[in-house]
Amino acid sequence: VISKLLPDQKPNEKLSIKRTDEQKNIRRTTMTSETIEVDQIALLSDRINAMRSQEENTSSSSRYNCHNYLNSQVDATCRKAMVDWCFTVAKSFEFSRETVGIAITSILDRYLSSSSGSESSKTAEVAALRSKQVFQLAAITALYMAIKIFEPVQLGIDMIIKICRGAYKESDIYSMERDILFSLEWRVCIATTTPMEYVRHFSELLLLSSDWGSGIIAKDDIIQHAVKYADRATNDIYFSTCRTSAVGAACLAGALNDVNTLSIFEKKILWRQLNRKLDFELDSLAIKHVEQRLLSTTTLCCEPKSQPCASTFRSNVKASCEQPLSPRIVVQGL
Repeated sequence: VISKLLPDQKPNEKLSIKRTDEQKNIRRTTMTSETIEVDQIALLSDRINAMRSQEENTSSSSRYNCHNYLNSQVDATCRKAMVDWCFTVAKSFEFSRETVGIAITSILDRYLSSSSGSESSKTAEVAALRSKQVFQLAAITALYMAIKIFEPVQLGIDMIIKICRGAYKESDIYSMERDILFSLEWRVCIATTTPMEYVRHFSELLLLSSDWGSGIIAKDDIIQHAVKYADRATNDIYFSTCRTSAVGAACLAGALNDVNTLSIFEKKILWRQLNRKLDFELDSLAIKHVEQRLLSTTTLCCEPKSQPCASTFRSNVKASCEQPLSPRIVVQGL
C-alpha cells in the first residue's frame, strides 16, 4: 500500500496503483497454486510409474508370479474360509485390511505358486496343497508374517496359538515360516504393493484435476467403496494372478460406480481425466476383464450389505449382484 502521494500524484492515481498491485498479487498467487498443482501431479505420476516399473520387473520373473494352485483337496472354499478368518482376526485386533491382502496374495499365494527353495520347503508346499490342515497352517503363518512386517504392533506367537485354539504348536508356526521364507528366497516384500495403493494415487490425481474438492464427491467415499472391492479381490485367487495396477483400477471403477452423487456422464468424464494423466491405458481389454470379474464376484461373509447394483458407467462391463455365501471353515475347531 502506498502511504504517501508523490508531488504530482492525484488520489485517483493512488487508488489505481493499489488495484494494480492487488491484481499482480492475485496473479502471483494463482501462478504459485498452478505450479504447486503441476508439481503434485508430476510427483504422483512418478510414484505410479515407479510402482508400475516394479510390477513389470516382478511379473517378468516366474519366481514372483502366482498361478491358480487350487485342486480337489485344497479348493476355493478352503481359501475363502481362511481369507474370512484372517479378516476376522484383523478386525478384532484393529489391523489394516490391506495387511490381510498382503498375507494372502503376496505371501501365501506366492508361496504355494513357487518352484524355488530347498527340498524341505518344496515338500511343505506339496503338503499344503494336499492337506487342509497344512494349508490352514500356511495361511495362519502368512498372516503372522504380514502383521510382523507391516503392522506397528506385533501379534505374539502365544496369541497366534491361542486364537488357533491349540490346533498348532509354536514349532509348527516357526517351521512353516522358515519354509515360506526359503521358498520366496526371503523376498517377502518384493510384491507387496496393494491395489489400494493404486486407488489412493489415482484418487489424488482426480482430486487435483476435477471438482472433488468443491464437494461434488468426497475422496473418502471413493476409498471406502474401493476397500470393499479390494477385499473381494483378496477373496478370489484369480486376482492374485493379475497385475496389481489392473486390480487397483478395477477397484476404483467399482467404487465410482457405487457413488450415487455423480451421474454416469460425470463418472465417464472423471475416468477420461484420469486416463489422460497416466502412462498406461485404463480402457485396455486386460483391465476391463479384471473389472468385469471383480464386479461379478460374490460378497464376503464379513462385508456389509450394499444397495442393489446399478448398471456400471463403464461400457462393455456388466455388474452382477449375488447373495453372500455362508462362511465355512477349513478344519473343524478353528
